[in-house]
Amino acid sequence: MKNNILIIDDDAEVRTLISDVLSDEGYATFPVSNETEAFSNLKKTEFDLIFLDLWIGDDESAGLKILDKIKNQYTGIPVVIISGHGTIDVAVNAIQNGAFDFIEKPFVIDRLLLTASQAMEMYRLRKENLKLRNKRVDLEVISVGKSPFVLGLKSVLDKAAQTNGRVFIETYPGMGAENIALYIHRQSPRKDYPFVHFNCSSDARDKIEIELFGKDKTMGYLEKANFGTLFLDNVTELSRDCQRRLLQYIQEGRIYIENRGNVYIDTRIICSHNSNLDISDFNQNLFYRLNIVNIKIPELKNRREDILSLIDYYVDNSDSFFGLKSKPFTDECRAILQTYEWPGNIYQVKSIVENSLINALENTQITKKDLPAELTASTRDKFVSLDVSKLIALPLREARNAFETDYLNAQVERFSGNISKTAEFVGMERSALHRKLKSLREKSSDEK
Repeated sequence: MKNNILIIDDDAEVRTLISDVLSDEGYATFPVSNETEAFSNLKKTEFDLIFLDLWIGDDESAGLKILDKIKNQYTGIPVVIISGHGTIDVAVNAIQNGAFDFIEKPFVIDRLLLTASQAMEMYRLRKENLKLRNKRVDLEVISVGKSPFVLGLKSVLDKAAQTNGRVFIETYPGMGAENIALYIHRQSPRKDYPFVHFNCSSDARDKIEIELFGKDKTMGYLEKANFGTLFLDNVTELSRDCQRRLLQYIQEGRIYIENRGNVYIDTRIICSHNSNLDISDFNQNLFYRLNIVNIKIPELKNRREDILSLIDYYVDNSDSFFGLKSKPFTDECRAILQTYEWPGNIYQVKSIVENSLINALENTQITKKDLPAELTASTRDKFVSLDVSKLIALPLREARNAFETDYLNAQVERFSGNISKTAEFVGMERSALHRKLKSLREKSSDEK
């Protein structure tokens, strides 16, 4: 589909020139000479860009008035001002009032085409951002759970959102760092501008520098996110050259692009680092500038009190996430889910809930046989010490002590060491469970 460009200029020669140049590049052009024709076209056609002359007819500020009306009635469409000599100050003022850029007459064709390309790319990103905002996005997951980490996270993110401070997220695979970054962006003053996600660990490492910073007429991700937010996923995997250029941008607010010179950009940076990876080789000056607001996200196995809450979250919203009818896990399943190690973290939780719902498609609830094999095998291996065959050879008292020890230790681990929750589940008073655990450990020590 061709991009539609509206050209508003009362000079027929200028209109024709711009139209011909853009048409040769494959754009669909709509040249008009006045405000009435312009808004007639705007009602009938969806435009991706507007070129607007400042001085139309005898009114040297007609363009500014049209710009104001366009911004009020057709929010988002980029407007590039065409400015003659002696009106540059007015053109700059127009940009401050919402114009994307201005081109001075007589203009250079390459400059015209580059500006058009950049303006439409920015508009495309903004429209994608708006679609993403209206689409169901898994942002609520960041506040799902009962752990101290979850309960305090939203407050930290809300504070970070109201500043321009760069954010450094230390996390693990599968924890959804992008959700954290997107939440900050959406709560920030930059929310109406692009949110751009760039994965720094791409296999095409030779292309990363061009993709991030741009080259010639190609806009890089840093420029595409201008006025908005750039999320640099796995930032510590950037090459040394990319780290150096990123540091220069942070220090000077500009990047140098071949054949374009210095390009000034106002992009907020949020980045993530895989906590499993060594950071010692990363540019320390860059690290200190990225690490203004530090957010550490623990693995799911270290916040077990959140596991069942996450399970319930995806089950309750199964229709919107998976297009599947919601149905509950049995108590046996929930115990298995809570004791599993979850190496894939939150993404694995989502995947396993979907897989279990599919396996239980014809049932009213999800049972043990509907769980993926790795979960049941893991639980069996983890608590093999509870196997009755190992207790048969023991006298009754020792067998009872061995079973109680293994059983209670398994339940304590299941509830992340929370004695109160463990006591509630096994049906004991908290103080009684403390005494029981102490007694069993003492007996186990005496037997050794």
